[in-house]
Amino acid sequence: MHPAEYRAVTGPTDPHHRHSLDRFLPAHRAHGPLLTPAVADGSAERFGFPGVARVAGLADEVLLVPLPGHSAGHAGVAVRDGAGRWLLHAGDAYMYHSEIERTPPSAHPAFAPVQQGAQTDAEAVRATRGRLRALRRDHGDRVTVFSAHDPWEWARLTTPTPLPAPAHPGD
Repeated sequence: MHPAEYRAVTGPTDPHHRHSLDRFLPAHRAHGPLLTPAVADGSAERFGFPGVARVAGLADEVLLVPLPGHSAGHAGVAVRDGAGRWLLHAGDAYMYHSEIERTPPSAHPAFAPVQQGAQTDAEAVRATRGRLRALRRDHGDRVTVFSAHDPWEWARLTTPTPLPAPAHPGD
């Protein structure tokens, strides 16, 4: 987990400790997970996101990108593919693609109350979504941002692209 989330969950003096523990329900902890902080480099920045942390043992192929607001240390998971492109799962940073695809952003009426009830910092949520919009706009050729919470976005990303029709019948 991102070091900020680790501190919030394990550090009794962290200002978000009690709130963070409440987010990890007993069912989430029932299997006795080994909570391990990723390796943070205070100067690490990717595409305008400071505080990126590296998952130990995976070099720079898997990164935890701070996306604060939902929780004290919420982070998206970025994975680099073989072609050097990045896939960033933003997780709970947004639940509906129009929150980061449109300017001004547009929330889904069914998701908005859930999101508002599940955030620790509304201003950080707005700032994070703004940075995700800028990431899509400025680096969309190198980074695909998605949230698996959005069924329409997920379907769009996981539906195979049809092959082009042959130029000549019978080809």
